[in-house]
Amino acid sequence: MSTEQIRIYRLDLKEETFSEQDDTVATDEAVCIFVNDEYYRTLIATPTMTKELVVGHLLGEGIINSLEDIKEFEARLLKVYVELHRDVNLDLISMSKVDLITTACGSISAPLQSDQLEGLMVASDVKVDPEEIWGIVRELNLRSEIYHKTGGTHSAMLCTTEGQGIAFAEDVGRHNAVDKVIGAGLLKGVELGGCFLISSGRQSGEIVLKAARSGIPVIASVAGPLKSGIRFADAAGITLICFVRGRRMNIYTGHERISNIMSYSFEVH
Repeated sequence: MSTEQIRIYRLDLKEETFSEQDDTVATDEAVCIFVNDEYYRTLIATPTMTKELVVGHLLGEGIINSLEDIKEFEARLLKVYVELHRDVNLDLISMSKVDLITTACGSISAPLQSDQLEGLMVASDVKVDPEEIWGIVRELNLRSEIYHKTGGTHSAMLCTTEGQGIAFAEDVGRHNAVDKVIGAGLLKGVELGGCFLISSGRQSGEIVLKAARSGIPVIASVAGPLKSGIRFADAAGITLICFVRGRRMNIYTGHERISNIMSYSFEVH
Protein backbone atom coordinates (compact mmCIF):
# COMPACT_ATOMS: atom_id res chain seq x y z
CA MET A 1 0.00 0.00 0.00
CA SER A 2 1.30 3.44 -0.96
CA THR A 3 -1.06 5.35 1.35
CA GLU A 4 -2.69 4.82 4.70
CA GLN A 5 -5.66 6.39 6.49
CA ILE A 6 -5.05 7.88 9.92
CA ARG A 7 -7.15 9.87 12.38
CA ILE A 8 -6.10 13.47 13.03
CA TYR A 9 -7.24 16.63 14.77
CA ARG A 10 -7.51 19.66 12.46
CA LEU A 11 -7.28 23.18 13.81
CA ASP A 12 -8.52 25.89 11.42
CA LEU A 13 -7.37 29.31 12.59
CA LYS A 14 -9.37 31.15 9.91
CA GLU A 15 -12.66 29.45 10.66
CA GLU A 16 -11.81 29.08 14.36
CA THR A 17 -12.80 25.42 14.35
CA PHE A 18 -11.32 22.27 15.89
CA SER A 19 -12.36 18.89 14.45
CA GLU A 20 -11.48 15.21 14.35
CA GLN A 21 -11.29 13.63 10.89
CA ASP A 22 -9.56 11.11 8.62
CA ASP A 23 -6.42 12.02 6.71
CA THR A 24 -4.33 10.20 4.09
CA VAL A 25 -0.56 9.86 4.47
CA ALA A 26 2.12 8.38 2.21
CA THR A 27 3.72 5.17 3.50
CA ASP A 28 7.43 4.43 3.61
CA GLU A 29 9.44 1.31 4.34
CA ALA A 30 13.10 0.39 4.73
CA VAL A 31 14.52 -1.54 1.75
CA CYS A 32 17.80 -3.26 2.68
CA ILE A 33 20.08 -4.02 -0.26
CA PHE A 34 22.70 -6.78 -0.22
CA VAL A 35 25.24 -7.04 -3.04
CA ASN A 36 27.13 -10.34 -3.42
CA ASP A 37 25.83 -11.38 0.02
CA GLU A 38 27.25 -8.24 1.66
CA TYR A 39 25.11 -5.48 3.15
CA TYR A 40 25.27 -2.42 0.91
CA ARG A 41 22.66 0.18 1.83
CA THR A 42 19.17 0.80 3.21
CA LEU A 43 16.77 3.00 1.27
CA ILE A 44 13.67 4.54 2.84
CA ALA A 45 11.14 4.32 0.03
CA THR A 46 7.53 3.92 -1.00
CA PRO A 47 7.01 0.12 -1.04
CA THR A 48 6.31 -0.17 -4.80
CA MET A 49 8.51 -0.94 -7.83
CA THR A 50 11.21 -2.36 -5.56
CA LYS A 51 13.14 -4.11 -8.35
CA GLU A 52 13.12 -0.97 -10.49
CA LEU A 53 14.27 1.06 -7.48
CA VAL A 54 17.23 -1.20 -6.69
CA VAL A 55 18.37 -1.68 -10.31
CA GLY A 56 18.12 2.04 -11.02
CA HIS A 57 19.92 2.88 -7.80
CA LEU A 58 22.81 0.53 -8.54
CA LEU A 59 23.18 2.02 -12.03
CA GLY A 60 22.93 5.59 -10.79
CA GLU A 61 25.51 4.96 -8.06
CA GLY A 62 27.98 3.33 -10.44
CA ILE A 63 27.77 -0.14 -8.85
CA ILE A 64 26.68 -1.59 -12.19
CA ASN A 65 27.19 -0.31 -15.71
CA SER A 66 24.39 -2.26 -17.39
CA LEU A 67 21.74 -4.88 -16.70
CA GLU A 68 24.16 -7.55 -17.89
CA ASP A 69 26.23 -6.99 -14.72
CA ILE A 70 23.45 -8.57 -12.64
CA LYS A 71 23.59 -12.37 -12.35
CA GLU A 72 20.71 -12.90 -9.92
CA PHE A 73 18.09 -10.71 -8.25
CA GLU A 74 15.94 -11.85 -5.35
CA ALA A 75 13.52 -9.84 -3.21
CA ARG A 76 12.48 -11.23 0.18
CA LEU A 77 9.96 -8.99 1.94
CA LEU A 78 11.89 -5.72 2.20
CA LYS A 79 15.34 -7.27 1.74
CA VAL A 80 16.81 -7.40 -1.76
CA TYR A 81 19.74 -9.65 -2.70
CA VAL A 82 21.69 -8.85 -5.86
CA GLU A 83 24.45 -11.09 -7.16
CA LEU A 84 26.77 -9.61 -9.76
CA HIS A 85 28.96 -11.30 -12.33
CA ARG A 86 31.95 -9.51 -10.80
CA ASP A 87 33.25 -8.59 -7.38
CA VAL A 88 32.77 -5.12 -5.97
CA ASN A 89 34.62 -3.62 -3.03
CA LEU A 90 31.78 -2.40 -0.83
CA ASP A 91 34.25 -1.46 1.91
CA LEU A 92 35.96 0.91 -0.51
CA ILE A 93 32.61 2.38 -1.49
CA SER A 94 31.72 2.89 2.17
CA MET A 95 35.09 4.52 2.82
CA SER A 96 34.33 7.04 0.07
CA LYS A 97 31.49 8.44 2.16
CA VAL A 98 32.01 11.78 3.83
CA ASP A 99 30.43 12.80 7.11
CA LEU A 100 28.48 15.78 5.82
CA ILE A 101 24.98 17.14 6.22
CA THR A 102 23.82 17.50 2.62
CA THR A 103 20.74 18.26 0.56
CA ALA A 104 20.42 14.54 -0.15
CA CYS A 105 17.98 12.22 1.60
CA GLY A 106 20.72 10.25 3.34
CA SER A 107 24.46 9.91 2.85
CA ILE A 108 26.31 11.00 -0.23
CA SER A 109 29.46 9.78 -1.87
CA ALA A 110 32.51 12.02 -1.72
CA PRO A 111 31.75 15.07 -3.92
CA LEU A 112 33.02 14.79 -7.48
CA GLN A 113 34.95 17.51 -9.21
CA SER A 114 33.96 18.61 -12.70
CA ASP A 115 37.03 17.00 -14.29
CA GLN A 116 36.01 13.63 -12.80
CA LEU A 117 32.89 13.72 -14.95
CA GLU A 118 34.84 13.58 -18.20
CA GLY A 119 34.37 9.82 -18.35
CA LEU A 120 30.62 10.30 -17.90
CA MET A 121 30.22 12.81 -20.74
CA VAL A 122 26.81 12.27 -22.34
CA ALA A 123 27.49 12.57 -26.06
CA SER A 124 24.04 12.68 -27.62
CA ASP A 125 22.67 14.73 -30.50
CA VAL A 126 19.02 14.15 -29.57
CA LYS A 127 16.60 17.06 -29.82
CA VAL A 128 13.56 17.66 -27.65
CA ASP A 129 10.64 19.93 -28.49
CA PRO A 130 9.76 22.46 -25.75
CA GLU A 131 6.07 21.72 -26.32
CA GLU A 132 6.79 18.05 -25.54
CA ILE A 133 8.56 19.05 -22.34
CA TRP A 134 5.64 21.19 -21.25
CA GLY A 135 3.16 18.42 -22.09
CA ILE A 136 5.05 15.72 -20.21
CA VAL A 137 5.45 17.92 -17.13
CA ARG A 138 1.70 18.52 -17.23
CA GLU A 139 1.15 14.75 -17.45
CA LEU A 140 3.55 14.21 -14.53
CA ASN A 141 1.47 16.56 -12.41
CA LEU A 142 -1.80 14.90 -13.43
CA ARG A 143 -0.49 11.38 -12.71
CA SER A 144 0.89 12.22 -9.26
CA GLU A 145 -2.14 10.83 -7.46
CA ILE A 146 -0.39 9.99 -4.19
CA TYR A 147 0.98 13.53 -3.99
CA HIS A 148 -2.49 15.01 -4.55
CA LYS A 149 -3.84 12.83 -1.72
CA THR A 150 -0.97 13.27 0.74
CA GLY A 151 1.41 16.06 -0.30
CA GLY A 152 4.21 13.71 0.79
CA THR A 153 5.77 12.32 -2.39
CA HIS A 154 7.89 13.20 -5.41
CA SER A 155 7.32 12.01 -8.98
CA ALA A 156 9.49 11.17 -11.98
CA MET A 157 8.93 10.08 -15.57
CA LEU A 158 11.20 8.63 -18.23
CA CYS A 159 10.15 9.53 -21.77
CA THR A 160 11.37 9.29 -25.32
CA THR A 161 12.31 12.55 -27.00
CA GLU A 162 9.04 12.24 -28.97
CA GLY A 163 7.14 12.49 -25.68
CA GLN A 164 6.22 8.80 -25.31
CA GLY A 165 6.08 7.83 -21.66
CA ILE A 166 8.23 4.82 -20.71
CA ALA A 167 7.93 4.78 -16.93
CA PHE A 168 6.31 6.77 -14.11
CA ALA A 169 6.95 6.53 -10.38
CA GLU A 170 6.02 8.25 -7.16
CA ASP A 171 8.07 7.90 -4.01
CA VAL A 172 8.64 9.58 -0.66
CA GLY A 173 12.18 10.38 -1.88
CA ARG A 174 13.02 12.38 -5.00
CA HIS A 175 16.14 10.25 -5.50
CA ASN A 176 14.07 7.06 -5.25
CA ALA A 177 11.52 8.24 -7.82
CA VAL A 178 14.35 8.91 -10.28
CA ASP A 179 15.97 5.53 -9.50
CA LYS A 180 12.66 3.74 -10.14
CA VAL A 181 12.06 5.16 -13.61
CA ILE A 182 15.69 4.66 -14.64
CA GLY A 183 15.52 1.08 -13.39
CA ALA A 184 12.23 0.53 -15.22
CA GLY A 185 13.77 1.77 -18.46
CA LEU A 186 16.80 -0.45 -18.00
CA LEU A 187 14.65 -3.52 -17.30
CA LYS A 188 12.56 -2.80 -20.42
CA GLY A 189 15.69 -2.67 -22.57
CA VAL A 190 15.20 0.99 -23.47
CA GLU A 191 18.14 2.95 -24.89
CA LEU A 192 18.46 5.58 -22.17
CA GLY A 193 20.59 7.81 -24.40
CA GLY A 194 17.47 8.57 -26.42
CA CYS A 195 15.33 9.53 -23.42
CA PHE A 196 14.75 12.48 -21.17
CA LEU A 197 14.01 12.54 -17.46
CA ILE A 198 11.19 14.55 -15.88
CA SER A 199 11.23 15.17 -12.14
CA SER A 200 9.23 17.06 -9.55
CA GLY A 201 12.25 17.54 -7.28
CA ARG A 202 15.08 20.04 -7.09
CA GLN A 203 18.06 19.18 -9.26
CA SER A 204 21.11 18.68 -7.07
CA GLY A 205 24.42 17.21 -8.15
CA GLU A 206 23.42 13.71 -7.00
CA ILE A 207 20.33 13.65 -9.24
CA VAL A 208 22.26 14.91 -12.28
CA LEU A 209 24.99 12.35 -11.61
CA LYS A 210 22.40 9.54 -11.75
CA ALA A 211 21.36 10.75 -15.21
CA ALA A 212 24.98 11.05 -16.34
CA ARG A 213 25.82 7.49 -15.26
CA SER A 214 22.71 6.29 -17.09
CA GLY A 215 23.53 8.20 -20.28
CA ILE A 216 20.35 10.34 -20.16
CA PRO A 217 20.99 13.61 -22.07
CA VAL A 218 18.07 15.80 -20.95
CA ILE A 219 16.57 16.53 -17.52
CA ALA A 220 13.51 18.71 -16.90
CA SER A 221 12.05 19.57 -13.52
CA VAL A 222 9.16 21.46 -11.99
CA ALA A 223 11.52 22.61 -9.23
CA GLY A 224 14.75 24.58 -9.30
CA PRO A 225 18.40 23.54 -9.59
CA LEU A 226 21.21 23.78 -7.10
CA LYS A 227 24.64 25.06 -8.07
CA SER A 228 26.02 21.52 -7.90
CA GLY A 229 23.34 20.33 -10.32
CA ILE A 230 24.15 23.05 -12.85
CA ARG A 231 27.89 22.41 -12.53
CA PHE A 232 27.54 18.65 -12.99
CA ALA A 233 25.13 19.04 -15.91
CA ASP A 234 27.49 21.41 -17.68
CA ALA A 235 30.51 19.16 -17.08
CA ALA A 236 28.66 16.01 -18.23
CA GLY A 237 27.08 17.61 -21.30
CA ILE A 238 23.52 17.26 -20.00
CA THR A 239 20.71 19.64 -20.90
CA LEU A 240 19.20 20.87 -17.62
CA ILE A 241 15.79 22.56 -17.67
CA CYS A 242 14.08 23.69 -14.46
CA PHE A 243 11.07 25.69 -13.29
CA VAL A 244 8.85 24.19 -16.02
CA ARG A 245 5.70 25.93 -14.86
CA GLY A 246 2.85 27.42 -16.84
CA ARG A 247 4.26 28.11 -20.27
CA ARG A 248 7.78 28.98 -19.10
CA MET A 249 10.98 27.10 -18.43
CA ASN A 250 14.58 28.00 -17.54
CA ILE A 251 17.36 26.32 -19.55
CA TYR A 252 20.56 26.21 -17.50
CA THR A 253 22.81 24.06 -19.70
CA GLY A 254 22.76 22.48 -23.15
CA HIS A 255 20.21 24.74 -24.85
CA GLU A 256 21.35 23.38 -28.25
CA ARG A 257 19.25 20.24 -27.65
CA ILE A 258 16.03 22.28 -27.59
CA SER A 259 14.54 22.05 -31.07
CA ASN A 260 13.33 25.19 -32.87
CA ILE A 261 14.73 27.41 -30.13
CA MET A 262 15.97 29.94 -32.68
CA SER A 263 12.42 30.47 -33.92
CA TYR A 264 11.58 32.31 -30.71
CA SER A 265 12.23 36.02 -30.33
CA PHE A 266 15.45 36.50 -28.38
CA GLU A 267 15.71 39.17 -25.69
CA VAL A 268 18.43 40.18 -23.25
CA HIS A 269 17.36 41.51 -19.86
